Amino acid sequence: MIRNTYTSMSADEDYIMNLSLGYQVSQILFTAINLNIFTMLDSGAKKISEIAKAVEADEGSLKRLTNTLVALNLLEKRNGMFSNARSASRYLVKGKKHYLGNTIHHGSNLWDFWGGLEKQVKSGRWKGPNEEHLRDFPHRLKDYLAAMNDFAELKADAIANAISINDYKKMLDLGCGPGTYAIAFTARNPKLYSTILDLELNLAHIKTFINKSNYRDRICVLTCNILEDEIPGSGYDLILISNLIHIYGETEVKKIMEKVWNAVATSGRIIIHDYILNESEHGPLHASLFDLTMLVGTPNGRCYTILEIKELLKSLGAKNIRHIPVSLGSSLVIGEK
Repeated sequence: MIRNTYTSMSADEDYIMNLSLGYQVSQILFTAINLNIFTMLDSGAKKISEIAKAVEADEGSLKRLTNTLVALNLLEKRNGMFSNARSASRYLVKGKKHYLGNTIHHGSNLWDFWGGLEKQVKSGRWKGPNEEHLRDFPHRLKDYLAAMNDFAELKADAIANAISINDYKKMLDLGCGPGTYAIAFTARNPKLYSTILDLELNLAHIKTFINKSNYRDRICVLTCNILEDEIPGSGYDLILISNLIHIYGETEVKKIMEKVWNAVATSGRIIIHDYILNESEHGPLHASLFDLTMLVGTPNGRCYTILEIKELLKSLGAKNIRHIPVSLGSSLVIGEK
């Protein structure tokens, strides 16, 4: 992952040293996103003095930052003028379809959790949020949902194609995040009605996303704590469980899946979308990193392997179980009732 940000990584010592300096690259990117440098440069190349004035930064310090962004292939520099490189223009400009800035900002919010990784590996227990994190939780929740929306928008079409979304009429989206998949899938399938479930704390933000869409008349938003409450309704021909099971331990996941099995219609499908590890448990890299995020950020969460999820679905009675990679380390496991 770090390898892609450098132009010369052929020697082992370069590779290892660049891995050790990865936190510096992260902070550079976090800072550039927070200063809106890429969004500001979307209108065209600018001198450093213009950029400094626009982002209210010290010109000398900002020049050092932007020069490093050039070295990282995120900016280009010609005749003293800075402009966005192709990748930055596509993924780091606010308002564009493939914007990833919210996801990157959410990554910066996880910084404190990762700070105690050595202690957590030794103890086997998560660090837990500090007082400052708890005070700022409403803002961080909003950041998290915006990040999930970024990622879901990137993956929605691929998932819709993989599961043949036009085959369904009644979908349950469990732990729906900002509701991005329900919006995307109902947009593609005019016969589809979706019910999305999440915790009360998240619903105010979720309803904002849904109400901005053109499909709110076909999307029902309900409160549900999946560990404590029964799933409302039944006979769903599609149940999507996206980025949910990694929050929980094995006993909790089994409890959730038993409820899901009872709610899915005969001949219906259960789709688990998550960061799923391969059977050797050491990849793909994004899934391995996300597994450590669960170590530092949750009491019991972890990423599960393809085999573990297949075996769980099989134990419930599912058939035609298959695995489909999506992108950026996430994939689908599909089972039919």
